[in-house]
Amino acid sequence: MKEIVIRENEAGQRLDRFLRKYLLNMSLGNIYKAIRKKEITVNGNKSSEKYILSEGDIIKFNFKIEVNKEDKKLRFIDIDYEIDTAYEDENILVAVKGADTLVHPDEGKELTLTDAVLAYLYDKGEYNPEKEVTFSPSPCNRLDRNTSGLVIFAKNYETLKAVNEMIRDGKIKKYYSAIVKGRIAEGIYKAYILKDSKTNKSYVSKDYIKDSKEIETRIINIESVGQFSHIDIDLITGRSHQIRAHLSHLGNPILGDPKYGDKKLNSFFLNKYGLTNQLLIAYKLIFTDCPNNLKYLEGKTIVMPLPPLFKKIKKDIFKF
Repeated sequence: MKEIVIRENEAGQRLDRFLRKYLLNMSLGNIYKAIRKKEITVNGNKSSEKYILSEGDIIKFNFKIEVNKEDKKLRFIDIDYEIDTAYEDENILVAVKGADTLVHPDEGKELTLTDAVLAYLYDKGEYNPEKEVTFSPSPCNRLDRNTSGLVIFAKNYETLKAVNEMIRDGKIKKYYSAIVKGRIAEGIYKAYILKDSKTNKSYVSKDYIKDSKEIETRIINIESVGQFSHIDIDLITGRSHQIRAHLSHLGNPILGDPKYGDKKLNSFFLNKYGLTNQLLIAYKLIFTDCPNNLKYLEGKTIVMPLPPLFKKIKKDIFKF
């Protein structure tokens, strides 16, 4: 028999969702069965799987359980890390992700932006995995490996839930800067996108095809010289590889993009500048309509400077 006490960062979520993260190798069906048979109780009473946990609740397991004992410290304790912070307060940290850096840990041992953030917060005393049951500070938005830019990390569960909802509802505006081939008019471009999971590549079509998703991409603030344009992108929908695939479909691939770019141009910029990744930067976030616990962020704009290589190429092409 085992008891656990719900802490602040576990509160506010459904019992079944918490149990799925806490229990190892136990199916959702078996979790429901254990709740129905009072093998799992909350505060000594039978509970519903939909029960919303509160801080101080006591969950009792009336059977031998195998919990997820993965040592969350192992990936980041004592690592050498560098972190560029664009903004930080008690609830969020906005980190600058460099090109060729993963946001999330994968099956390999490569260190990621998340590892660096956890190490930073651990060193500051703001995160102690020994005191957390299931929660760890987590990224709320994703960027492709070779795309630089701003990534929001939530320091607590309430903020994680709130920021995820804001992103889903379009209440955090995300702006990108890119240098592309050719000229393109300002406006909102609509199409359909389909991801091929085998090749990890997205395909864009003007018309709907089976299983595709509608996308919208707004192009603004255009500066064009010769065969190149420097543009800002307001990401209205946020599908995988949307900006890169959509611009390529429109005939304006991003310079340096190894997957959707122009091979001849990529070769030129590789030889001249050593460019190995797409010139696409998630450089600005605007918080619009925020919930109560994040109301102080409403109207806030967070901007990062363009990386040195991006600025160098931009200056050489556009002379500013």
